[in-house]
This record gives sequence, C-alpha cells and structure tokens, in this order.
Amino acid sequence: MSVQAAPAQESIPMAQSSETAASADSSAVMQVTMEGAEQGEQQENTAFEPEEPATLPPLTYIDFIPQCLGSAIEGKEPDFAEFSTVVEQANQWLASMPQFLAIRCETISTKLGKDFGLDNDSSLSHSSSNGRNVYLRVLRLWVTPRPETSAPSSPQQISYISVLPDHPNGDLSTFLSSLAGGAANRTVGDLAMPTFDNMQQTVEKLNKHLQAKPLPGKILCVETLSFKCQETNTADKLNTEATVWSEGGANARVFLQGLRVFYLVGQPAYETLGIHDEEPDMMQSKEGMGLRLRFATFDQTVTRAAAWLKKEQGMRVVSIQSLNVKLERKFGTGPWILDANAAAYTENQSLIEKRYAKVLRIVYVREQKLESPSPYSTVTLTSRLFIPQRIEGKTFESFSKTVLRVIKWLNATNFIHWKIQGSQRQYKRDKLYFPCTFQEPPPEVPNEEDVGYGWGCVIS
Repeated sequence: MSVQAAPAQESIPMAQSSETAASADSSAVMQVTMEGAEQGEQQENTAFEPEEPATLPPLTYIDFIPQCLGSAIEGKEPDFAEFSTVVEQANQWLASMPQFLAIRCETISTKLGKDFGLDNDSSLSHSSSNGRNVYLRVLRLWVTPRPETSAPSSPQQISYISVLPDHPNGDLSTFLSSLAGGAANRTVGDLAMPTFDNMQQTVEKLNKHLQAKPLPGKILCVETLSFKCQETNTADKLNTEATVWSEGGANARVFLQGLRVFYLVGQPAYETLGIHDEEPDMMQSKEGMGLRLRFATFDQTVTRAAAWLKKEQGMRVVSIQSLNVKLERKFGTGPWILDANAAAYTENQSLIEKRYAKVLRIVYVREQKLESPSPYSTVTLTSRLFIPQRIEGKTFESFSKTVLRVIKWLNATNFIHWKIQGSQRQYKRDKLYFPCTFQEPPPEVPNEEDVGYGWGCVIS
C-alpha cells in the first residue's frame, strides 16, 4: 500500500484567485461566473458581493480549479498546479467564510475542450473514441450553514492523503514505473492486467499504517478514485498529485482504484476505516446464442444497504458513493463476474461487449465504544436522484442550476440531507442520501430548468 500525504504548501496569495475575500454577511447566492473561461485568466466573481440579506442555502458547493502553468510544447496539453494547491485555496475560502461548514470534498474529473478550456458547469461531455482526451481534476467543496447554536470555533482546515493498492512483488512506485516504460512500445490490446492488492487488503494495510501514524485530525470523507497507471504507446506515469492527464480513446489502458481520505486538521482522533460494498442482484440467463443480463434497481440496492446499516455497531459513516464497476467475462463467453473489491480494470477499443454495474460503497470510521442499540438502528437510508433538465437536443441545464433545484426541493420538504454525491453517468446527475424516507414536494415546486443564476461558485 502506498500512502501519499498532501505536500506542505505555502499560503497562496488571494490575488491568484478570481474571488476576493468575502465578509461574513455576504449574500448566500453563489453565482457561477466562469462558464467557458480558459484557465489562468482573472475573472470577476460577484458571488460574494453584499446584497440584500438572504437566508443561507441548506446546501451548496464551491469548485476550486488548479492554476494553469502553461505548456512546454505547442499543441500539447498544458501543465496545471498540483492537487494540494486547490486544497489550500479551499482552506483560505473556509477561513474567509466562517458561516459555512464543509461536509464533503469531491474530486471532479472534467474533460477539457479543444483549446484546453474548462467548463466544469456543463452537465454533458463527449469523449473521443479515437482521438486524445484531456481531463482536469477539480476540487468540489460541499458546504452547509454553520448551526447558530454551535459553539464558537476556529475555521475548518482540510488536508488529505492518497492511498494506492500495493503490488504483491516489490516496491509499488518501482513497479508502476516499469509499467509505464513497458507500455510505450506496445500495441492496442497488448496489455495484461497487473496484479494488485484488492480494496479490502488495501484498507487493512491502511489501518495498520494509521495505528502507527494517526492522521492529525478527524476524517471528513473518503472517496474512491480511478488513476490511469498504464497506456499503450505512451510512457505516462501515475502521479496522484497530478491534476491533468490524457488518454487515447483507441489505446488500451489500465486503471488503478485508489482512496483519497480528506480530514479536518486538529488533534489526532486515532481513527481506522472500514468499507462495505452493496452490489446489485444480478440475473443471467441464456437467450439464443447470447447471455441475457439483468440487474436489480439502484433503489433496491439502497434498501439492502439500509438493512445492513441498521444492524451495525461501533461505526460512523463518512461517505456513501455509487461506483461504476466494470464486469469481467472469462474468454469473452463465460458468465459475467461483478467484483467491486478488485483494484484494477482495463479499458480498450474493441467490438467485445462491455458491461458496468452501479455499486453502493459505504465508508465508515470504526468507533472506540460500542453503542446499544446500534447508532443507525433508527436510520432508514434512502436516496433521491436529480437529473439535469434537457433543454433541446444535446443541450442540458448547467450543473449549478440542477443544484438550485436541489436547494428548492430541500427547502420545500424540510428534509435534512445526509450525504451528497455528483453521479457521472452518460451525463452528470446529483444524488442525495437521506437518513429517513421522504415525500416529494407539492406541484408548486416545479422540476424544470431555472432560467436564473445557478448556485455554486468557481475559484481558480
């Protein structure tokens, strides 16, 4: 297992940000002003200019974009600052906006345009099956208002570690370097699946590491990320701190599943992690010369996870994430196999059928004391999916406007959300998780595109 802590960073002057310091009584309306803007440009952001007093939204987000460093070769994708720099931006924002509390950090991978411009508010993207696709990792910080009854405290500060599965034979970094070098002259389809520890083995090794070297703080959330570790015809190397990478749609690629653990800086809490994967029921039957495959619905999967959660003791849930897990099929003709515990998978261009399944991953912190009854015995886990409205053809409402509909829905129902996730399918959707069952709001809360500003802020 490879654990990589966030590198120490000097404070980034706010002159490098498109957002100026905001007062505590700034308006809660956070307007996206960076749509289609190229990286590195200074953009005036009126998101936090004082207006008339407004009620803070029950939930909103801020995107922090790494600084563009330029390109050494004309026509090649530019370099961007490392991921630790956007976490530092988030910490400066939290220090300037003490009325908000961070509830989740999310690493968003967004495809860059033809001129390497970024529109992370778009709900739709297209990846070329033959050309080169360039992606940028952005930090999305989900925040909620600080309770008025909460005791005065210092602003939250966030840090993180990145965790990669081990290779059974030898040092992981050396092995990853050999993968990159060995792939440079290989052709499409000529990549064998490397062997790595599975996810449960990785978590067990991480816990041993945390017992010896506890995190300096309390775990906020944990996410599962895919890192490209090998691609034919390239010598690209895996770097968890890199915010930009590219991949050829026609090349065979190997991806490695890692964990990114975000924590609130403070006194060590001596926490260890556990993972529970709820896989959907899968039914296979022969149909002619082929094999018919059906899955249980996502709601059915959530219901099974809710039943598991009610019985568990000595834990604190920190993340709920739906994952797209690729199914494997031996020799291309055997039964489909779903293994959410696998740490690596391949992608290549071929005529062979591919299948993916939605798996619900619950990450929790093990508590020192067991409670009776279970702390979640009265919790009924449910979820609500918010889909971007189609305007016409391939035009959808922006992500920030979808979040605006989420806010209206929350205000109308008065439900307390538990967890939130941006779910990327064929286009981006919002998924909320609740600790109880819910009812839809009355018809006067329309489920349609809002023509006004969206809710959210972009800082680069």
